[in-house]
Amino acid sequence: MKKIIKAIRMENCIGCELCVLEAQRQVKKVGTEGALVRIFKHTQKGTNVVLDPTVNTLDIKKIQEICPTSVFEITEEDLHEFER
Repeated sequence: MKKIIKAIRMENCIGCELCVLEAQRQVKKVGTEGALVRIFKHTQKGTNVVLDPTVNTLDIKKIQEICPTSVFEITEEDLHEFER
């Protein structure tokens, strides 16, 4: 079982981008270009959180904990599930 992070409560996202900054800090990059976590702010649809699959190679617990509105959840995913 592999632990992965998912943005399951996007309606709670306030667009603070702390998760983006934490992911960028972990990969030692300054700025948001090529960010593994991206926040798209829509006026009518709300906020959309997009996670690059390689974000799961980082310390996902820290990314989850930095979010002030608990948008993220860490789940275990069966690796054989994708082979079917």
